[in-house]
Amino acid sequence: MLQNKKHQVKRIWFIIIALVVVLLAIFFMVPRHEQSTQSTTKVATVDDQPVQLNTSATSALVVDLTTGQILGQKNSSKQVAIASQSKMLTAYGVLKSIKSGKIKWSTMVPITSKADLSKEDSHLFSHIAIKAGDKVSVRELYDVMFANSANDAAFALGEFVTPKGKTTQQALESWAKELHLSGSQWYNSAGQVNENAFENEISSAPKTASNKASNQQLAMIARAILELDPSLRQLSKKLTISYHMTPNFVVTDKTDYWQLMTETMPNLSNPNQLTIEGLKTGSSPESGAGFTGLIKDKNGHEFITVVNGIANYMDETKRYQESLRIVDQVLAQKQPNYIKENQTVGQVKSLTFPNTKQEHIIVKAAQTRHYWTNKDVKLAFTQPTFDSKLANIKKNQTVGYTTVALNAQYLPYSQKTEKRISLKSISSSKPVNWFVKFWRDRTK
Repeated sequence: MLQNKKHQVKRIWFIIIALVVVLLAIFFMVPRHEQSTQSTTKVATVDDQPVQLNTSATSALVVDLTTGQILGQKNSSKQVAIASQSKMLTAYGVLKSIKSGKIKWSTMVPITSKADLSKEDSHLFSHIAIKAGDKVSVRELYDVMFANSANDAAFALGEFVTPKGKTTQQALESWAKELHLSGSQWYNSAGQVNENAFENEISSAPKTASNKASNQQLAMIARAILELDPSLRQLSKKLTISYHMTPNFVVTDKTDYWQLMTETMPNLSNPNQLTIEGLKTGSSPESGAGFTGLIKDKNGHEFITVVNGIANYMDETKRYQESLRIVDQVLAQKQPNYIKENQTVGQVKSLTFPNTKQEHIIVKAAQTRHYWTNKDVKLAFTQPTFDSKLANIKKNQTVGYTTVALNAQYLPYSQKTEKRISLKSISSSKPVNWFVKFWRDRTK
């Protein structure tokens, strides 16, 4: 009996030793592969060029508001006189002052002689019924500056938010510098030709001097102010505008949008059912008719459009018709490509993390993105970049990213991260134990 037990023990030890030998053989014989965070496979990049716009405007531009992608253009980098479109930069100065807490929408602005146009012909120099000594709120001046292109409101706001020790021209130039508007020219906050700026005239500048910027730069200003003040999308709904002459006396006027919405839009050709949400016109004998617009299509895409040097400066129809036409031209040739949140991006279905229990983590897009290309073009994406050493992953954690392989034109200084698509995990996974990790490293 004792001999049988000894024999069984020997057999057990023999089996254990044999298993150890086999495991050691596997350990040393199977080659070890290093983890790679990125494939070297090359991805074909899609080249996309803006539509060359067919328009009688001297310069024109269509830009996707969200991404800054240039979808259509004509002479869009050429510096041109911009007249009252200048008021958007004044609005930027106001919005920056509000954001920093220096002023509030309710702050009362004292009207000085520089902003008193009460004796001027309002048909030649658009203004409201304010005069030196009055006080009007920032909100009311801001709204009427957009809705009725009131020059006195722009002069008053420009002067009010100019930092101490600076001239309004210097303030405008500093705001332009913040927005990287290289080569643009600024003389006054209303966009008047220098000799028609009244007390705001710059004596050292030629009388014919006027604010100048390119269509791309106007689009850059428009994107900046829309980010600071999303309510600008409601401009075209303001058919009347009110402001206080005194605490108890309110003036209400029809807005320029009243004419646009009730008299002009119904007579325009609009096959794509586009909506003009607003922004800013510009008109002067020198610059002709201009318009920086925010236009939305029936699918909810928003475009910044800019037309300048189109028709006589008094024309109230062609600037809007051309703004619609250039968007129509873009929509006829281009399509949006969507990457929607919680959907698979390209061929990337999962990422491999050897230090987690689950190892292969399914990933989805962490945000919604869209990119424009010519019709029937399919987007490609770069191989994902991620940290393969992650060990503890939580659900919905951003674990990597990929980039759309698109070579397109964008407004200067647009966010490059718009082309990056974050990848999030759809499940959690805790760190793997040392034995499984050891085994994975040797058998891969």
